[in-house]
Amino acid sequence: MRMKALGVALMVGFAAFTTFYWITDAPRREGFSTNREDQLLEFGLLVFLPDDTFTLDVEISPEGFTQEVGDAREPVTSVELFANSSISFKNVTGATVTLTGTGTTPFELEILDEASAPLRFGDEGETTVTASAVDGELVVTAGLPHLQPYGANCARCHGVDGMGGTLADGTPVPNLHSLSLAQNWAQTGGAQSLNNYVSWVISLGGVVRSGNINSPMPAWSQEFGGPLTRQQIEALTAMIGAWAAETLANPPPEEVPDTVEAGAQVYVEAGCGGCHGADLAGVPGTFPSLQAVGTRLTGDLPTPVSREAQRQQDYANDPRMFLELWIRDSSGNYNEGNPSGMPPHPEGQLTASQLRALITFLLSQTE
Repeated sequence: MRMKALGVALMVGFAAFTTFYWITDAPRREGFSTNREDQLLEFGLLVFLPDDTFTLDVEISPEGFTQEVGDAREPVTSVELFANSSISFKNVTGATVTLTGTGTTPFELEILDEASAPLRFGDEGETTVTASAVDGELVVTAGLPHLQPYGANCARCHGVDGMGGTLADGTPVPNLHSLSLAQNWAQTGGAQSLNNYVSWVISLGGVVRSGNINSPMPAWSQEFGGPLTRQQIEALTAMIGAWAAETLANPPPEEVPDTVEAGAQVYVEAGCGGCHGADLAGVPGTFPSLQAVGTRLTGDLPTPVSREAQRQQDYANDPRMFLELWIRDSSGNYNEGNPSGMPPHPEGQLTASQLRALITFLLSQTE
């Protein structure tokens, strides 16, 4: 009898556990997914930024170790960071302290009052940090290390906010928050696929965007001779994809003013400089110069088109209308649908007002 009662109790308990697990399974999986996404975004930002930004700030006060939380400082007993990252310790005790680390990253360091000292935690594992005449300790847990290079330092060209611009030598750099990038990202799978447009450009380089094999944007994937691992590219893709999703949720005003200045920005953001250069000089024999397109049309095309006479006539009759036809679909309008070397720019990629401003900028180029 007792065995029967025990069996019934076990069955009831197992059924209750199964029901509980089933009810809580979806929230648990959602929490796991959210946590993984947060980790990807954090890792992506660290790869995007230069090495010297991989730093946490901790103060050593008479009460122990503290970190800034909002507008105040709060006690902290443990921190987590990626291996190969640093913590900057600032001494505000009023006296010199000796900082000691035992565990994975052993060290001993004196820090003068009001001075700061950065320490890099190069290996995975735990390091216990104590300070002389200070209560408490800080446990530093270094997780997955950044493989060489620690960061891709995308910010070197695209800026720490990813807004792009131009380099010192005038090379245009795309805005990673642009609507055209966001649309390409969404059209190739978006957040549902990490093998999307953003991933392709990072992995293979700027040739994906411009068709220019000499694009200043190199291939970053180790599979194609670059330095980044698959995990690093996945993290960067997730981070830039988050920017793209934000852009699509809050698209910029569609109307671009019809000015030379606005058109110059469209030239940069649309990636025209990837082929024709920041100075519009092009590459002889590969990409035509646009430096005098406002006064004459070059016939030196690397890929001759079947309707060259019509192309020249259309330019002579109405340069603005010709440029619209050429930029929108050079292949269909002037080469019987065959590749012309000039990629199409449909309205989903370049709005009417963007194209108008771009043409105004191009027509201002008279050498």
